[in-house]
Amino acid sequence: MTCVNFSYGWGMLKKSVTPIVCGALVLVVLAIGGEAAAGAVMEQPTATSQQLRRDVLIDADMWRRRPSMLSGGLGFTGIIGVPNAGDSDLAVAEQAVRDAGGTWLEDMKCAATPTASDHTSASTPGGVAYGYGFPVLNNAGLPVVFSWPVLPSTVSPSDFRITLSNGDEVMPNSAAVFPNYEYDERSTVVLFGLFGNRYPSSDPRSVFPVKVEVVPDDVPLRLVGKEGGTQRGKVVTVSAVGMASHPTTSPYDDPDLPVSERTGPRLVGAKLTRFSRRGEAAPRAFQNDLPNDGRSLYGGHAKFRIRMLTTGGFSPDGVRGVRPTEFGRYFKLIAKTRKGKRVEITKPGRRYLIDGAPLKVLGLADLGRRQSSYDDCYSEDHDNQIDIILSGSRRAISRVKQLIIPAQGRYSPFFNPGGPGNAPTPGVRYSAPSPRIVQNVINGLDDPMSVTYRPWGDTRG
Repeated sequence: MTCVNFSYGWGMLKKSVTPIVCGALVLVVLAIGGEAAAGAVMEQPTATSQQLRRDVLIDADMWRRRPSMLSGGLGFTGIIGVPNAGDSDLAVAEQAVRDAGGTWLEDMKCAATPTASDHTSASTPGGVAYGYGFPVLNNAGLPVVFSWPVLPSTVSPSDFRITLSNGDEVMPNSAAVFPNYEYDERSTVVLFGLFGNRYPSSDPRSVFPVKVEVVPDDVPLRLVGKEGGTQRGKVVTVSAVGMASHPTTSPYDDPDLPVSERTGPRLVGAKLTRFSRRGEAAPRAFQNDLPNDGRSLYGGHAKFRIRMLTTGGFSPDGVRGVRPTEFGRYFKLIAKTRKGKRVEITKPGRRYLIDGAPLKVLGLADLGRRQSSYDDCYSEDHDNQIDIILSGSRRAISRVKQLIIPAQGRYSPFFNPGGPGNAPTPGVRYSAPSPRIVQNVINGLDDPMSVTYRPWGDTRG
């Protein structure tokens, strides 16, 4: 009988996990702290993945007054569950990643020696099992974003049906809130499966999702929010069955389209609130990049935050992490004075006056840990939230009306994890850059639109 070893290296997870596939049986070896322990046949999901199914929400964001699906569409293909992608022999790992259609960073400038997971966004089968329960092979990724956080125990692949552009209907192989594991997040479910190919949507050979819907199963998916969508409303859970998204483009459309037509990741929400650390925690197995909140990075100066919600992971190139110091590389804020004058806020650390009151952008958060300096190996959570941390007067902060990602000129675009890196394989099509994005900012200073879930207080609607 032939057995194939899969090494492990996936994003923020740095533990060594080696699945061993022997015929149809999957065994897992976990090596933590240098000690190995053999697991049984994977008839049950990994214990680590089950930590993400506990029904814990602490000041989790609501993004609309009513529950809905905000987005759902193909992110990238082929790079989820790549055998040997985390091999300690980096030449072996690179070849495996490139053969799967992934990319591999070259000429990295890091204080520490880069590992395979620093070089690529491709995940191994063991990496998938850690967060999703079971391994998969060469799957696609598809984030589904809701306006209210999900009830984690109800998340299952059978909750979703994906209709492809060729008419086929498929069910995902995996579904989890990972990497949105913090207790104040959890409005995004990421699906893995076989969801299409890399031909642009204009090509008759193209296959990509044209409908992503929530369907009934034994335990239907539920969302958690408050009656009326207000902070004073009663906590309720509601069925997500029937919610749907209808994508019309592929992330593999021409990357050279005009900036407004690009099909890369975008925003579906931005919300201004007073800064709070409530909910800025995660299950024990998922704390590698924590603490990453505004207080941990900027101390007592962190008074307010603008949290953005993305349709997919944001990266400079598909692999590297966004750094806390890079507000000016990607973003600008627009404030309006009482007389309607437009004020552009473009530089972190600069004091701006809005109607005579001060405002300052300190930097970005909800990425990774604070460091004295940041390099190409900076580890961050690659989830669907990024925070802009501010100090200043409430009077000035309340005048911030828009968050803009210009994605052109001196402003860099974002890529999801299917992006090209800095050394794309010739002839391989990678996912497209983000378009120009103008997102209105919800003012949550008086009503932060958040929910804490207590199972004993559940009211089903």
